[in-house]
Amino acid sequence: MSNNAYLYEYTVGSQRIECIAESDEDCVIYRAVEWSPDGTMLAASTDDSTLRIYDANTQVTQYASGEHRMSPLAAYTTIAHAGTLLGFAWYPHMNRDPAANCFIESVRDHPLHLCDTQTGKVRASYSAYDAYDTLMSATAVAFSHDGTSIYAGYATHIGRFDVHREGPPVELTQTTPSRRSRDGLKGIVSCLATNNTHIASATLSGQLALHTPDTQIACVWRVPVEYGGTGVTHLRWAPNNIHVWAASRQSEFIVAWDIRDLRAPCAVVRRPGRTMQRMQFAFDASGRHLAVGQADGRVVLHDLNALDCDQSNALVQDDPNSVQAHGDLVAGISSHPYYPLLATASGQRRFCDPNPAPNCLRVWSVPAQYYCA
Repeated sequence: MSNNAYLYEYTVGSQRIECIAESDEDCVIYRAVEWSPDGTMLAASTDDSTLRIYDANTQVTQYASGEHRMSPLAAYTTIAHAGTLLGFAWYPHMNRDPAANCFIESVRDHPLHLCDTQTGKVRASYSAYDAYDTLMSATAVAFSHDGTSIYAGYATHIGRFDVHREGPPVELTQTTPSRRSRDGLKGIVSCLATNNTHIASATLSGQLALHTPDTQIACVWRVPVEYGGTGVTHLRWAPNNIHVWAASRQSEFIVAWDIRDLRAPCAVVRRPGRTMQRMQFAFDASGRHLAVGQADGRVVLHDLNALDCDQSNALVQDDPNSVQAHGDLVAGISSHPYYPLLATASGQRRFCDPNPAPNCLRVWSVPAQYYCA
């Protein structure tokens, strides 16, 4: 892969954002999509509790060689689950080496499973139990930055597992002393995001927290009510590892905080469309552009340098570049780690629409400039 980083530059010449790959499955409802750390595969979760693994190495290789022709995407590994698929995460050092070609997944009423990407078979299981010796289902899961630990969020706990040791967690921290207590992190843990120094978590009660690597809570804060603090559904660190961004359900805003000063948000991006569904967002490698999917099927690229840093809570300009990526809500979006390629996936439940728009997974090439990382 390339050793250079990229910066979206969609205003250069007559170049446009164009679709270079598309899946042929239009009967599924996509929930999330993520590029693998080595940039050769895509993992997509769907509404039927299935995880689909796509080999995108052909499309990436064609793009790297200058060929931008359209090609199909076909899932070569399909992993169905008996329970609801709650989350998944790639192993951070994942590559074509069979030993590192794996991911972690969480399924309701099941332990965490470390699965082989090629076969879908379970390599290891990690389980946590409450005070009544009942198995807890992880509602959020993430690897540590170095890949040696697995973090799992539960209804009232956050646990850390050693990747090399199956079974119970190394640490299991209660997020609040009791249900009646006002201290700690309140609500079901819905999101986890890790960087090289901190673990960020968020709950369906609209609270966020920073944790030390041993899962202890360092600080807790809440999404302001004016930005829809009804439950955080997606959480991501910016590439600078200083800003943490969060999106909430039934909210038209994506909010960012500087972890050096958590008294108020440092940036807010508007995303039209109120929905209870989880909707992802992603950054380019430089961290300058924020790619956001919308309920109307558009993908919008926000230039974060347009933010007036001297004004607290200022909104990013409301006239960013956009493309009509799908005919329905864009639930999943992920940026390639090495090339300016954007993966998007669409779908939402529609009960009264006799002719719903077809859903699919697409890969887009975005005009960009490269620079030495």
